[in-house]
Amino acid sequence: MDLTARVAMVTGGSSGIGRAVCLRLAQAGARVVIGYRGNRDGADTTAQAIRDKGWPEPATVRVDVTDAEDTQRVFGHVVRANGKLDILVNNAGVGQPSAVVPMNPVGEWAASVETNLLGTLHCIKASSLHMLVARSGSIVNISSIAGRVGIPGLSSYCASKAGIEGMTRALSREFAPYDVRVNAVAPGYTADTGMVDRIDDKRLREFLDRIAMKRLADAHEVANAVAFLASDEASYITGHTLVVDGGLTA
Repeated sequence: MDLTARVAMVTGGSSGIGRAVCLRLAQAGARVVIGYRGNRDGADTTAQAIRDKGWPEPATVRVDVTDAEDTQRVFGHVVRANGKLDILVNNAGVGQPSAVVPMNPVGEWAASVETNLLGTLHCIKASSLHMLVARSGSIVNISSIAGRVGIPGLSSYCASKAGIEGMTRALSREFAPYDVRVNAVAPGYTADTGMVDRIDDKRLREFLDRIAMKRLADAHEVANAVAFLASDEASYITGHTLVVDGGLTA
């Protein structure tokens, strides 16, 4: 996959899957803009890892994807600084427990939807005009197997990720006339991510037993799927969600 001279914006690039995506896109030749909200040190670590490899010089930007105005401002700056935006990877997300019980406030449940679903929408709105005018671009949204199967206690996270997949399908049809592709990647349980870190050992063993390949994903395996969909190798793929779960949902 050759992404030479492409400009890629990756939200949530400070750690985990986001960091792996930044590294993979840079390895393929893209100039990566690493978006972060609170973890500046993590974003700087991602940027330094790219520099250490001698790949195209990265940049870091703070962006709060829940704030539409801030997102619009930051993306405008990115486009002005680079002259274009070829790739958007919507990876920023949260996954806090959100059981639906009478005592829990709705605001607590809605937090995942605000960041994961509305945050993705804000980023697409902020970047799509530039892509639509250029009649070129690739948007890859990070979903989850939680958008396809029910996980007790994570209903808001499941709802937000299912919403991302529905929005991906709809926007792929809206943007196709302008040669802008919209796809998603749905990772399963991935090592060294917050999703796995919050699971106790007993439950993790139960999950591993259900995974056909009997192991967790590595973040670079998810990043490979993202890079593929972002590249010209996937030029006839749009509106698709690529599941990377080792056969868990097969």
